[in-house]
Parts: sequence; C-alpha cells; structure tokens
Amino acid sequence: MKKTISLILAALMLLPLFASCSETTQKDPAANTDPSGNPNEVVTEPAEDVPETKLKDDLPADLDFDGTDMRVAHRSGEKTTQEIYVEEDTGDALDSAIYARNIKVEDRLGLTIVSVPADDTQALLRRTAQAGSDDFDLCAAYQYYAMGMATEGILRNWNEIKYVDTTKPWWAAQFTEACTIGGERLYFLTGDAALSMLRNMATMYVNNTIYTQYFGAIPDLYSIVLEGGWTFDKMSEYCEDVYTDVNGDGKTDGGDIYGYGTTTLSMLDYSVAGAGLRWCEYDEEGYPKVTINNERTVNFVEKIYRLLYENIGSYIAAPSVEGESDLINKFKSDTLMFLPFRADVSEKLRDMESDYAIVPLPKYDETQAEYSTGVHDSVSVFCVPITNLEKAEMTGAFMEAFASQSYRDVTDVYFETLLKEKFARDMVTAEIFDIIKNGVYFDFVLLHSSSLSDVGHMIRDVISAKSSDFASAYAKKEKVINKMLGKLIDAYKQVG
Repeated sequence: MKKTISLILAALMLLPLFASCSETTQKDPAANTDPSGNPNEVVTEPAEDVPETKLKDDLPADLDFDGTDMRVAHRSGEKTTQEIYVEEDTGDALDSAIYARNIKVEDRLGLTIVSVPADDTQALLRRTAQAGSDDFDLCAAYQYYAMGMATEGILRNWNEIKYVDTTKPWWAAQFTEACTIGGERLYFLTGDAALSMLRNMATMYVNNTIYTQYFGAIPDLYSIVLEGGWTFDKMSEYCEDVYTDVNGDGKTDGGDIYGYGTTTLSMLDYSVAGAGLRWCEYDEEGYPKVTINNERTVNFVEKIYRLLYENIGSYIAAPSVEGESDLINKFKSDTLMFLPFRADVSEKLRDMESDYAIVPLPKYDETQAEYSTGVHDSVSVFCVPITNLEKAEMTGAFMEAFASQSYRDVTDVYFETLLKEKFARDMVTAEIFDIIKNGVYFDFVLLHSSSLSDVGHMIRDVISAKSSDFASAYAKKEKVINKMLGKLIDAYKQVG
C-alpha cells in the first residue's frame, strides 16, 4: 500500500513539469509579451466570470440599510487592516479579492464599510463602553487579549443578534463551541472572515534538500502522512539521524545542520496541539473543567523533553522573534530539516532556492484519529460593543454576509491560489493543506489562558526550565487555576 501511494504521489509531482513543457512548445512566445515588446512583462487575459458554486448564506434578498455606515474597528497593522478593508484594487490577487468582496457586501446590503483602525482594540472597547459612546459597530480584536472581556459586560451576545448562523461552514465550528459558555452565551466569532485564522494555522515545513539526502524521496514522507502514520515518535526518529558538525569544532551550535528546530514559545505549543492534547472537558451544564493533567499529557511532555534535550538532531533557538527568524534562515539555507511554524511563513520562503514540503504537525501516536492543528492566538475575533443598540440587526446581517462572501471569494484566493499553488512547491501540498485546515483546533481553557494564570503556557514553561515533570508543575498551580476558572465561570453567569 505504502509503495503504491508513493508511486502515485511521485507521478502527481511530475505533472506540473509535463504541463510546463507542453505549454512551452505550443504557445507563441510573442503572445506572452506586452505590446511594447518587453519580453519580461507577461500579459494576462481577463478571467471569465465563474458562477459561484460554494454554499451561500440564507440572508433575505431584500435587505437594504439605505447607505448606512458599517463601522468596523480593527487592529491597525497592515495584515489586520487588510482582513477588513483595502482602499483600492491594487492588482494584487489578494487585495483584488478583498476589494471585490467588500463591494459585493456593500451593494447587496446597501451599506458602506468604514475602517476604524486602533492601536489597541481592547482599550477602545472598554473606553467606548465606559463613555457610552457610539464610535463603531463591530470589532475585530486580538484573541489572546480579548477573550477576558466577555465577562466585563461590555459586549453583546451573538446568539441574541439576528442573521448570524454559526452552523454554516464560514464559521470555525470548534471555535464557536469552545466560546459558547453555559450553552447560550457567545461573545466572539471567527472563521473565514479572519484571514489571520488561515495565516496562523500551524504547519510543519520540510526542507527537501536535507530530507532527500538522508531519507530518500519526499513522496515517501507524504505517504506516511496520508496513511495516518506521521507521529511525534516517527519525527523524532528522523531527527536522530540528521546532525552535521559543519565547522568540525565538536560543538553543537547555530552553524550546524539539524533535523529539527524550535523555540520554547508558541512554536512548542503547535506540537502540543498536534498531539491532540485537550485542556478541558465540559460538565452536564456546559461549563468547562481543566483536564490537561493526565497520562497522555505527562507522556507527551516527556517526549518533547527527549526530543529537545536528548536528541542530537534538535536545535533550540532563542525564545524570541529573533530566534524565530534564526530558524527561518536556517531552514532557507539548508541547515534545518523540520520547521514547525505558522502557514504565513510560506510568504517568507518564496525566494528559497531549495524546494520544501509541508505536512501537518505530527500526532501523539497512530491511535490518534485525525491530525490536529493549533492556531496562534493572535487570530482576529469579532465582537459587538454593548453600545451598539440601534444597528445590531445591520451588524448581524453584515457579519454573516461578510463571512460568507469571504468563504466564497477571499479564502479561495489566499488558501487555494496563494498557499496551495503560488507558495507551494508541489501538487500534493494542496491535499496536505486541506488536512491541516480541517484539523483546526480551539479550546475554552486555551482561549481564556490569559484569565487563568496563563495555564496554556504551562507545557512550554516546564520545557523551558529543562524539566519533563509536568505533573509536579501542574500540582503547584492546580488550586489557583481551578479557583480562577471558578471565578471566570461565575463571571460569565453574572453577565448572562
């Protein structure tokens, strides 16, 4: 079976080469130049309109809000602004899709999207609530910092706002489930409306040059993944065989070749999510309880410890942005084979000379049914300020239309075109990215980690201390965590 899959994968990877040769021999070279004769400037024929085939929302066809401004507050960074608004169609594929989406939503609902950038969306939400001012209608906030605001009484419950249908595929179903407390209160949404969710998905990058040198053809690795056998132990075995003391000084340092590289910050969290560790379960009333301290977690922390501190093929970079950049540069320069990172790192690898593959983060073991994908906690989450009283119905209609149109238009351009085709180096990457996206995972305790003594960072803290004893570390914080969780649940109940 494994041999058959490998042969099929190898054939698929050759298809682009055959297509390229065919196109080269059949096309008139002059047809690829502009009228001025510049041979380096490609002229593309206008794309034909393609009928929409993906699921549409159920909004009434006669909604019309008479040109009212739909004011959306958002983080002021370039990418977080782009999620919501671009000023013009620049010709860039993603900008064009976002611009077109907004025009469609505006025309359909008879409203005008107004961008309200903010350096700190949390401060803006609190300030607006305290002042009782009417400054914006909707906010795309920073998940890690925003979740605690659900208990402050400054946000409206999405379940009480008309038109939003969280059962539809443009909403991240597991996020909605993890955010719904007591079965009825939901203060945040995310999904296709937030490009940051796609950009923040955890993936494992594989340097083809190193992998093929040590282990053979990349299709063999793909077959392991597709057969469900890509596990943490399997990855660790590979890493043991990949180490070269480049300068021959007998010391392991940043200039050497390694099988695996990471920091002990969020990059470590991706492996925890990949192993399917779950931080909480729900009681019969729909309230969470922390359940992370179990045999599976204890064993997995020991696996991480052995990989990082006892496996010669592992390199630990500084726990900082500079350390992450160091790892990206090592990967690009063919001195690092496995790099666990976010999907948006693909954008930084476009000039990489060597080819690379992309696979999910490995499973705990082969009994884990599906691959699990962590999402960095900087994802944008949508919430409605308590001051939005008169335009709540319009906000609900806009949110549903905006998300569903993003699902049909923007996600396809970013995910299908840019990630799968433009950034990817082979055809099988398309299927791998589907596996990664389908495995996106959220958890109430992780989402509220900032309100729970940063319990979600506990595994990285244990490993950073060069320890493998998770149970003891958890025991020291267990009473505090449970007490804080109890207060958090009580606060949710009081908000109602």
